[in-house]
Amino acid sequence: MVTPLAPKPFGEPSVKLLAVTDLHDHRDAPGRILAVASPVDLILLGGDITNFGSPADAERVVRRVQAAGAPVLAVAGNCDSAEIEACLVGLGVSLFRRGEVREGVGFQGLSAMPPWLRHMYQFPEEELAAHLAEGYAAIEGARPHVVLSHPPPYGCKVDRTFMFRHVGSKALRTFIDEYQPDLVVCGHIHEARGADRIGRTLVVNCGSGAAGYYAVIELGEQITADIRRA
Repeated sequence: MVTPLAPKPFGEPSVKLLAVTDLHDHRDAPGRILAVASPVDLILLGGDITNFGSPADAERVVRRVQAAGAPVLAVAGNCDSAEIEACLVGLGVSLFRRGEVREGVGFQGLSAMPPWLRHMYQFPEEELAAHLAEGYAAIEGARPHVVLSHPPPYGCKVDRTFMFRHVGSKALRTFIDEYQPDLVVCGHIHEARGADRIGRTLVVNCGSGAAGYYAVIELGEQITADIRRA
């Protein structure tokens, strides 16, 4: 699927991203996706790297993706953990509560999810808002501005469950309404795969990486997002 595009106000050379979420430690999916999606400038892993697994499980997935040769940036999902978050920090790929500029693009991250079920990696919305503020402080003014988030923003097409309930993050939605990042990459709600717009912000839910779904995104004169299946 090719999303509708909007002119991008920055005119820098194109940067090609591979975005994958919700791998859930599927052993074959990373290899299948990388085989058809490379080469890219940067790879984004949007959480649920494991399925309630260990830091060693997460490290194995990240190392496998890094072997493709492109830099990797990642956040943790609700099926990961604080220990996996620490592992991502140790591997030098974490965007949790951080922001950095790569290839001229400002990236920040949002891990976990709003409260839902016990024994999952989650934070109250006010803490998610604080995490977003911390990351933004490190890249304020950078354009293009990309948010890599596990949960989608609340109240859009890509945060609806199969029961048609909106379950995204209200903190992320408020952040988007205020700062209008150019791109938000998310996952979490597998059945809500697709794209939507909130003002000038393009929101892309990559779908289930474990099922082979991924997004190829180009940041150039326009932002294009193509959701594919390996």
